[in-house]
Amino acid sequence: MKFTKSILATALLAGAGVAQAELSANIGVASNYYFRGITQTDDGAAVSGGIDYNHESGFYVGTWMSNIDFTSAPKANAEIDGYLGFGGDIGDTGIGYDLSGWYYWYPGSGGDSQNGELDYAEISGSLSWEWLSATVAYTAWAEASDEDNTAQPFQDDDIYAELGIAPDWDYEGFAPSAAIGFYTFDQDGDGGQDLDYTTWTVGVTKDAGDFGSFSLNYVQNNFDGNADEFWGSDSPKFWLGWAKGF
Repeated sequence: MKFTKSILATALLAGAGVAQAELSANIGVASNYYFRGITQTDDGAAVSGGIDYNHESGFYVGTWMSNIDFTSAPKANAEIDGYLGFGGDIGDTGIGYDLSGWYYWYPGSGGDSQNGELDYAEISGSLSWEWLSATVAYTAWAEASDEDNTAQPFQDDDIYAELGIAPDWDYEGFAPSAAIGFYTFDQDGDGGQDLDYTTWTVGVTKDAGDFGSFSLNYVQNNFDGNADEFWGSDSPKFWLGWAKGF
């Protein structure tokens, strides 16, 4: 996975030792699946896996999937992501870049009871330098409807921006990482519904060699107004994870 799932990707796979081969795979288990600061499993455990193809030119394509549990969309119990992109370095500046497109598929979701389909597509761009990174993701298309003129997240023109830090510190196989992100929704404020939020997370990963990597992570948000209708509690949360690359 590249530049997505926030700490789920960076913290779990940072020490997994994914081979620099053209074709690779990864599996993971987490006590809670967080995506951009929001639980996707109703605070339950998640099992995930993915396959990636990386070309030496910088082009890549892959897929990733996990179980999910949306209380407002009971028919959705799986997420399958497909993505492709191109990344590389800008000359000798030490700056790296990544441009990608993503499709988030929730098979089985839909129906009036959950305000239509949930699938959506994003365009994402990232820059990195040393141990700093910046990512912006733009929702280019979404199936979600706004029935009854009710404001909803994950529709066209939503934007997520994130700053990440992964210092090149390694003490006995332990490596830290942190990120802060802001989600701004096109329909924020419509109908009196507050949707925008900021989220921050800190994690530490332990490289276990052939046994993959283990991580401990903290995540929190600053929800405003009545956003908890969508996002739930803004209290501090912790989750554990394990991942291995092949």
